[in-house]
Amino acid sequence: MHAMDIMDAAMDRKHVRRARRLACLVLALLIFCAGALPAAALAGPGFEPQSAAVYFVNLDTGIVAYQKNAHERRACASLTKMMTALLLIESGEDLSRMLTIPERLRGEFDKIQEENGADADLKIGEEITLLDLLYCTLLPSANDAASVIADHLSGGDLDAFAARMTERAAGLGCEDTRFSCAHGLYGEGNWSTAYDMALIARACREQPLFMQVATTTEYWLPLSNLHPESRDPEAPAGMSRRLRVTNVLQLPDQELYRPYIQGMKTGFTDEAGRCFVSTAVHEGETWLLAVLGAPIPLAEDGFNQAFHDTVDLYDWAFARFEVGGLPAAGEVATRLPLDYCEEADILPLYATEHLTTLIDRVEPGRLQVLPNYEGTPQPPIAAGQVLCTAQVFLDGELLGEIGLAAGQDYAFSKRLYWRAKLAPYQTELLVVGLALAFALLVLLPAVVILRKRAARRRRAARLAALRRGAYRG
Repeated sequence: MHAMDIMDAAMDRKHVRRARRLACLVLALLIFCAGALPAAALAGPGFEPQSAAVYFVNLDTGIVAYQKNAHERRACASLTKMMTALLLIESGEDLSRMLTIPERLRGEFDKIQEENGADADLKIGEEITLLDLLYCTLLPSANDAASVIADHLSGGDLDAFAARMTERAAGLGCEDTRFSCAHGLYGEGNWSTAYDMALIARACREQPLFMQVATTTEYWLPLSNLHPESRDPEAPAGMSRRLRVTNVLQLPDQELYRPYIQGMKTGFTDEAGRCFVSTAVHEGETWLLAVLGAPIPLAEDGFNQAFHDTVDLYDWAFARFEVGGLPAAGEVATRLPLDYCEEADILPLYATEHLTTLIDRVEPGRLQVLPNYEGTPQPPIAAGQVLCTAQVFLDGELLGEIGLAAGQDYAFSKRLYWRAKLAPYQTELLVVGLALAFALLVLLPAVVILRKRAARRRRAARLAALRRGAYRG
């Protein structure tokens, strides 16, 4: 390599390194600025739900698709019964156990009648199983059945049971929930939020028995000592009365039927308005929606507005969002500069795993992959080799951390290596090069001239000696 080539290479390398440092500085600045921006919210549904409070979450990702007054305290009516059912299931009691409804509940039953609360026509002294009480509580939303469960689990202290309900809710993360009764018919001192009800519903959903009961559309109570005969001509043998679910979205013969709906509980009082908590599984994706305080008057089609808000929100979400992995499989996650490689100076990196998130089909959002790598990668690098980890952001919100790997082999170049190593000595090389150039252009010709002159003098001396006869050669 000539001296000038060495100098040019050194200068080129210097400029490349400066350009890379500048690019990294600009990238870091852009990342910092982007990170300082607030995380963008998911696009709204484009319509205003009639319910006063809404909390709508995708359970696969934990991402909230929509919320409205989600932490506002409100009367929650019969949504309260989800907690009553949960405590019964978690109690470990044998649900096939038969119990007798005690006399001490007579006043409670009378109060339920005075409040025009829904009931399962239970009677003092009637023998019934805990499982049948669970179906009564969740399907027709029978207040008398909820009170019997509370009485049984608390040894007759309904207030103590309500305190247990509140304590269990707090254990689930509910910060704005207080229960004063087992059924929610009495509004005073009984309140929650759409967010807290979603927490309770999620815990209920994790109980297979709860979901088995909550997704049942019809259930027959057996004949009992105080219901020895059935008044329903359609009653199967040995059965007394039919329980029908209040959730019309589960009924195939209803106009608002949605096959993806899985439970969970309706609620209604004058104070609470129309309420509904539901879960849904659609194309393998799991959702949970709590709507509280929908208007009391029914819609023109005869269905309550809580059901309309529910199907409208589900239909919107299913059309707009999908659960997917980021970065997408097979796509370059990010790139880093690459040193000492002939075939490339940029290294594409691919994700070793993908983070599950909710993807907006219409506006996918801005994805950022920030590698945790100091310096510049150097070959040899093998295909599939993990080089570092990276943080993944979507619209400024951290999704998580992934590994980054090379997609192919990259060979080491000795030429580029030594070219880079000589770059810091460009001044010294310049001096050496100038010295060599001076030697070649000035000193060497002078030496040649002097040597020629010396040779001429020697020849002249020999000729003179010959003339004098002194040369003996």
